[in-house]
Amino acid sequence: MLNKFFQNTQKPQGKLGKLMLTFMNSGHANLATWGFSYLNLPANSHILDVGCGGGANIAKMLKDSPGSIVDGLDHSEE
Repeated sequence: MLNKFFQNTQKPQGKLGKLMLTFMNSGHANLATWGFSYLNLPANSHILDVGCGGGANIAKMLKDSPGSIVDGLDHSEE
């Protein structure tokens, strides 16, 4: 069971995958905050997030860059 849980870091799937995405958002929050401190996201931009993990960064980009389009590309449907 534990092995299956950690395999979900590669391509989160199902209930365990959704839990993994929650952990990703929480665990990567400090690193994301640091990274965002170096970005200037102007309003009305078109932004691409590749490998968007749990989706928290997409939500932040939408909030911080009004009127923008933010697309996320990830191989996991979750």
